[in-house]
Amino acid sequence: MHLEQMLKLGVVGLALVGFAGGAWGADTADLASLKSMSLEDLGEVQVNTIVAASGFEQKTTDAPASISIVTAEEIKRYGYRTLADILESLQGFNVSNDRNYSYLGARGVNLGDFNSRILLLVDGHRVNNNLNDGAAIGPDFILDVDLIDRVEVIRGPGSVLYGNNAFFGVINIITRKAGDVNGVEASGEYGSFNSYKVRLTAGKTFTNGISALISGSYYQSDGPDQLYYSEFNTPDQNHGIAQNMNDDTFESVFGAVSYAELTLEGAYINREHTDPTAPVPVTFNDSRAKILQERSYVDLKFTHELPQEVDLTTRLYYDQNELNTGYPLGQPNSIFYQNNEQGQWWGAELQLSKRFWEKHTISIGAEYRDDFSQSSELASSSSTQTTYGSRQSHGVFAQGDFTLRSDLHLNAGVRYDQYGDFDSTFSPRVALNYTPFAQSTFKAIYGTAFRDPSFGELIYQKNIQPEQIQSYELAYEQGYGQHLRSSISGYYNQMHDLLFFQNGTAAYQNINANAQGMELALEGHWTNGILARASYTLQQTENESSAQSFPDSPENLVKLNLSAPVWSDKIFAGLEYLYTSSSTTQFTTESGSTLAGPNAAGFGIFNATLFSRNLLKNLECSASVYNLFDASYAEPSSQGHLQPQIPQDGRTFRLKLTYRF
Repeated sequence: MHLEQMLKLGVVGLALVGFAGGAWGADTADLASLKSMSLEDLGEVQVNTIVAASGFEQKTTDAPASISIVTAEEIKRYGYRTLADILESLQGFNVSNDRNYSYLGARGVNLGDFNSRILLLVDGHRVNNNLNDGAAIGPDFILDVDLIDRVEVIRGPGSVLYGNNAFFGVINIITRKAGDVNGVEASGEYGSFNSYKVRLTAGKTFTNGISALISGSYYQSDGPDQLYYSEFNTPDQNHGIAQNMNDDTFESVFGAVSYAELTLEGAYINREHTDPTAPVPVTFNDSRAKILQERSYVDLKFTHELPQEVDLTTRLYYDQNELNTGYPLGQPNSIFYQNNEQGQWWGAELQLSKRFWEKHTISIGAEYRDDFSQSSELASSSSTQTTYGSRQSHGVFAQGDFTLRSDLHLNAGVRYDQYGDFDSTFSPRVALNYTPFAQSTFKAIYGTAFRDPSFGELIYQKNIQPEQIQSYELAYEQGYGQHLRSSISGYYNQMHDLLFFQNGTAAYQNINANAQGMELALEGHWTNGILARASYTLQQTENESSAQSFPDSPENLVKLNLSAPVWSDKIFAGLEYLYTSSSTTQFTTESGSTLAGPNAAGFGIFNATLFSRNLLKNLECSASVYNLFDASYAEPSSQGHLQPQIPQDGRTFRLKLTYRF
């Protein structure tokens, strides 16, 4: 679809959004309430705040990006189990699962390389690892979803503040605080495939000012008894049936202690998973194909208000990541390799922000990071091959947030980064926000970002270049009454030197690509407990370097969410619909070449959740059914698979109880 057609559809979509807003939001009570408000009060109606977009708290309408926020209440009402579930419900994102990891597609690009083009933060701490720069969003995500207070999603390049990896956007997870728990909380859940999870959380704010929270979780799943892959349908490969090969287990711990202006936070996860898909050249249906992953961090944050209204934020952190993957080759009990990858790093950050005349904010900051340990060891009983690495990086940035007029807002900044031995990079961003009417905001945004090749990519190929992106975006956000907001945005991304997996000829090659798209969203929150979200995404990505299509890049995405009370404020019914259109695939032959596969068919699935609270004092219950109508569908596979598509689960369920003492 050409850009002209997209713009025409955008106009029609905007008209439909406006019509829906008038139909849903402008009831008599709302209109009477609005008429009695001042213009200043109107500007405050139902507008969330966000921290990660500019490095300080601001209204989402003032933020220099297209923003989405998902709250803990929505996570409960819709039965989200992982961060991947949360992100998949939002416009502009598609998630694929190869039964090992969840891969996040953003604005038409999902290259199946561990989400290294999205920067993932937990309370502002970077959780992308230093081996493949991956950001885990599935069961391997370092934080239990029950500990999320809200998820901040900032679309578009974010290197102006964060440097590497903030290519397509930044996702910041804000955790629940000790005072939110204020006691002990126990949770247990059970679901399909003999899956269960237990969690125990304790939190309290003491009279001496100390707040402390500690939480531990354990998860176990047997996975499906049998998974069939036609690509392995031979007698010596169990006729393509992977038997008891998709089990998953993790233990995770999260803790935070704060006193006055200091906060010490840490997290740990240890995951063990069996890979049923046999990436080339792994032996099919061999239980030694295991993935063992350990990830942890500790973060010390200090905030202080200096004289002259200057806010100081500093951070000191240490991270560790270890990944051990088993590779059985040939017939069972023959050659067996283990790839053990280890990484350690520490860093420090500093930011100073000063507010002038209650209208303007100037921020400057600096970051230093030392990836002092990176290693990859491939070992068998007869040989060992080890690759070592390390690199240091630093960056400095300056940003200004200015109120030019009462209806005109400017955010502009630039960052300089020196990342290892690569050439230094400048990353500017500028955004102009115009509010001609109460609850109406127009945004014009230009931004750039970079991603330097990861340690894991450089192991395969040394002569690859850093990725660059230039992004242009126009957005219109509109409030309707006190409870309903809509948005429409159009973007054009020029991407240079994207790393494209091309095993067989070269492990990776740099390519140029363009992406254009449009995102429409409508969101409502009513005082009677109704929550609603609807969105449509139209996106198109073109490979400018060759005729090869982009894999896993669906052109159309539709998301619908509705949660409503069915009995007082105690029982709520939630329904979600997710539609993904067809997309191209690729696969790796047994000789190691990467070829285009058949298109993955479009599909739509329904998820339903009943959630209750305080039927008994302090008790929360939920029952969820995923893929309610048992749709049969497959998603594009990730790099290195003989299968171009990975079939997904049919109808599954989960039951959950949470009790607060």
